This record gives sequence, structure tokens and C-alpha cells, in this order.
Amino acid sequence: MSALTAIALAVLMHVAWNLLTRHAAPAAHFLWWAVGTHLALFGAWTIPRVIPPILADPVLALAVLVTGVANGVYFIALRHAYRLAPAGAVYPLARSAPLLVALGETLLFGRVLPAEAWFGVVLSVMGLWLIAFDTRAHAIGVRRALPFAALAALMTGVYSLSDKIAVLRLERIEDAIGFVSATFCIAWLVLTLELRAREGRWRPAARPRAVLVLAGGLTVGVAYALVIHAMRALPAAYAVTLANGGILLMVVLGMLWLNEREGWKRRLAGAGASAVGMAIVTLVAHKAA
Repeated sequence: MSALTAIALAVLMHVAWNLLTRHAAPAAHFLWWAVGTHLALFGAWTIPRVIPPILADPVLALAVLVTGVANGVYFIALRHAYRLAPAGAVYPLARSAPLLVALGETLLFGRVLPAEAWFGVVLSVMGLWLIAFDTRAHAIGVRRALPFAALAALMTGVYSLSDKIAVLRLERIEDAIGFVSATFCIAWLVLTLELRAREGRWRPAARPRAVLVLAGGLTVGVAYALVIHAMRALPAAYAVTLANGGILLMVVLGMLWLNEREGWKRRLAGAGASAVGMAIVTLVAHKAA
């Protein structure tokens, strides 16, 4: 499977679980159920694949720990941000990490990205910001949610750079799913402990419909693993930028399917700018292949 094919599949799955998250009741803690369901479906047969290399390689073990904790904090920050502002405004801000990832690859790994790639990454992030601040009515809520969205973006940058280190040791897509499952064990523990600390319970007070939980469990981890797998051939900044294509698809679906018409001109302009940036990154990646 090519890197761009993996990204395309990841985008479709990413849209699926994010739409489910947007429409789940806050008390249901949808991501707690989705991550737990991923572990129930994939953990038993994928985690054993990565246990030997984790035990043999301290760098891979550290990557599992860093990615797991960062994912847990990311999920918590995202949930708190959703309580303060609409998901359609919060999520683009939370996913504005490609610039952080590009900076991290440059400063930490010494990777030199071409100027046109930097332009594409910056343009895609600016488009996401336009989508986020689509209406004045949401401005106050978005400002309140901004610290949590910024924390989510920071954690995306952290686990993406950690994933880039790990993927060099993960040859097959099955290995990437095993890596995700191992990190999700840590992330799910972080979610559970935070739930216990805030609400005094070990599981959410409500549960989404079983079919929605199953759909979330089937997509949330596999989509992530596909992006990680694509990092074997692509710089992490490219993979994270292109994976955000799901946000653009969500904007279109929101207007056509969910009738989210308020501020549609600004959101459409942001989606267009971000799409152009992603197209530039795709061309650069294709040229370098």
C-alpha cells in the first residue's frame, strides 16, 4: 500500500469517528468507549506482535510511552474543548499541528523541507484557522476553548514526532496497528484515571449506541495506524498535513448533510486555502518519491 493510499483511507476513517464524536452526548465520553473498543477488537492479536521489539529496543519502548501519554492528554483536552465551543470550530484548531511537526523535524531530526513544502504546510494551517473562527457567535466559546485546543495541537505534535521515530522500526501495517494498540492501552488508562478524578467513577455515566461504539472502535485506531504507516515513506509533517483532509471533508458534509450553513463562506474559504496547501504538499511528496 502506498503512503498516499494509506492517507486517503485514514482520512475517510477519520471523518467517520469524528462525526460520531461530534454528535455523542458529553456524558457518554465517546472516545473512552471508542479507544476501549479498539483494544477489545485489535489488542489481543496485534499487541503480541510488538511486545518482543518493544522489550528489545528501549527507543521503541520510550516511543510507546510518549505517544500513549500524549494521546491520552490529547483526548482529554479535545473533550474539554468540545464542552466550551462547537466541535466544528475546535477541531481545526486542535489539528493545526503540522507546523509544529515541521519545526520539530527540522530542529530535532535535522530534516530540511523544501520551501514549497513549508508554504503548503503554513497555508493548510491558516485555512484551518479560518474554518475555526467562522462566526462571531462562536467567538467567545472558541476563546475559552483555545487553551484546550492548543494543548491538543501540542500533543498532536508530540505524538507525531514520537510516531516518526517508532515507524522506522515497524515494517508492516499490522505492526503499526500493534503499536497503536500498545499506546492506546496507556491513553485509555489516562482517560480512565481522569474520569475517576473528575466524576468519581471508573466508566462514563452513559453509553452511546452499540453500533456507534463499534464503528468508532473499528476506525479510530486503524486510521491512526495508517497515518503512522505512511510516515515510513513521508516526512511526519507531510503525513499529518494530508491526514487533515478529513477536516475539509467534514466541512463539506456539515454544510450538505448536517445543514451547518452559518458562516459557510468563511469556512469554505478556509477549506479551499487548506486544500491548496495540501495539494502543494502532495505534489512535493510525489516529486520526492
